[in-house]
Amino acid sequence: MMVCFVGAQDPEAKKPEDWVDEKEIPDPDEVKPEDWDVPQSIVDADAKQPEDWDEEEDGEWEAPTIPNPDYKGEWKPKMIDNPGYKGEWEVHWPHPMHNP
Repeated sequence: MMVCFVGAQDPEAKKPEDWVDEKEIPDPDEVKPEDWDVPQSIVDADAKQPEDWDEEEDGEWEAPTIPNPDYKGEWKPKMIDNPGYKGEWEVHWPHPMHNP
């Protein structure tokens, strides 16, 4: 007797082109705030060139940078449930059948 089990995947099955398996999508109404794009670090305005700095020997002095307190990280829109979500794509053979 031969038995086909539920859960055995059909090797011939192909996911339909219009199948949507992303549970969430970026909210299309979400807009990045205008003030979001600021640098991660900024020049330390309080930094002073050392008195013993020699441009010929040390090169051009550049003030060090510090973390920007206004930096908010990478902007990402909030995610919402995908209205077209059809679930995970899985193909299985029919229910168990006994073959005499």
